[in-house]
Amino acid sequence: MDDNLRGDNKKKVVEFNKRSDKYKFFHESIKVKKTLMNDRELIEERTLVMLEQAENGIKKRIVHPITEFIHRPLKRVGIPDIKTQSQIANYLINFLNFILIEKHHIYMLNSISELTFEHGTEYLTAYGQTGRQKNCTSIQKGTVKRCEGYLTQLYYFLAKKNVLKYITLKDFEFKEFTYEDLSLNRVPESPFYGVVYPDNNSNIEKNLIHDIPKELIILFIQTALSYTPRIALGVAFQCFGGLRVGEVVNISTTGITPSGEFGRYGFKVKLQKRNFRPELKSISGRGTPKKIRRQGIFPFNGKLLQILYKNHIENYIATDGSNALFGNANGKAMEKFSYQYYFEKLKRKFIELLGGSESSLVRNYAIELSSAKWDTHICRGIFSNLIAEDAENVLQVMSARADKDPLASLPYLNGTKKMLDILKNNYNNMYVELLETKDEILQERENNNHKGEK
Repeated sequence: MDDNLRGDNKKKVVEFNKRSDKYKFFHESIKVKKTLMNDRELIEERTLVMLEQAENGIKKRIVHPITEFIHRPLKRVGIPDIKTQSQIANYLINFLNFILIEKHHIYMLNSISELTFEHGTEYLTAYGQTGRQKNCTSIQKGTVKRCEGYLTQLYYFLAKKNVLKYITLKDFEFKEFTYEDLSLNRVPESPFYGVVYPDNNSNIEKNLIHDIPKELIILFIQTALSYTPRIALGVAFQCFGGLRVGEVVNISTTGITPSGEFGRYGFKVKLQKRNFRPELKSISGRGTPKKIRRQGIFPFNGKLLQILYKNHIENYIATDGSNALFGNANGKAMEKFSYQYYFEKLKRKFIELLGGSESSLVRNYAIELSSAKWDTHICRGIFSNLIAEDAENVLQVMSARADKDPLASLPYLNGTKKMLDILKNNYNNMYVELLETKDEILQERENNNHKGEK
């Protein structure tokens, strides 16, 4: 695979001077079996960039040599995990399909070797305007920036391979930074000048909400228990622990530790990367934790949490031997897209119940929620707002008193009894673990607030 991208093998680069309806780039995942030194077998997943030719009803597919780019070791963590590989592949195939195939009549490129920086600039502008989605809706500026970062790395990778006709390593500018061990690293700056980024003040962004009023939270979870009980515990974990949907469906039955009977005083959840459904080739719906950690789930309503957990373990865990805490209707480990399906059902039912209320205020909530854009991530927003005020105050008092134990600072806070009731029966370090993720959560909350102000 490497030889196809080396400078003395430029002629091997696949050409594209063909009709666009015959060719397309796509990616697929494969499983690779490796035998370790102790004779143990290890199954690894790899994402491949494929090029397909379709003619006279016959499809021919080859692995494109640019796949090597996806399998580069990242910094010091080695080859990216399968989810990251898939994300990078998506950015690549969208770019290649756009420049080399869909717009071949405009750019007239016959191979990757003819790429220039201007092609990247034009693609990124188009990507920001349509998101390369079927509904042609614009996307966030940050997403375009992420794509720009990967394209920068791609161009630099190809230049190092001496593949590009019009670009060399001398055409890149670099920024430098230092790791904690003082080793110097040089990273190429984006060479794509003049990109028109999407307007973050678009109606789509203004209509995106990240929280619901506090008085509706328990009702929301109770609605899940009544109408979508299979994910009700997951919704509570998201609202009271800040878990993402991909993290919820990766919880194992042995990775959760209740505090008190059926989690009356909360839970500790071990979040790590698991593959409960190895028979599935696609990883798009599987979900995965963003950060491996132990997360505390707080009993903002302990009695409700008990009911949810007891009902769940008695009726809705996976029965396929996968050890998954969340099972689908067939008893197999639940995937991300299944969870999202149930959440959409919950969302519709919740709005319907609010709309049928005798209270005009509650009916106004229904109107607001039905006209806004929101999904499972709203639960993380709920959690952010539940802990933000108390977490900020705890840290301020801890700093002023030089306390190492948060419990020592709590008597000096407003709302002391509420916080002590939450904390006193939990594991001693549960709140500390929550504070470790506080910066990430509060930064996300601040970013969301800024979006709402624009």
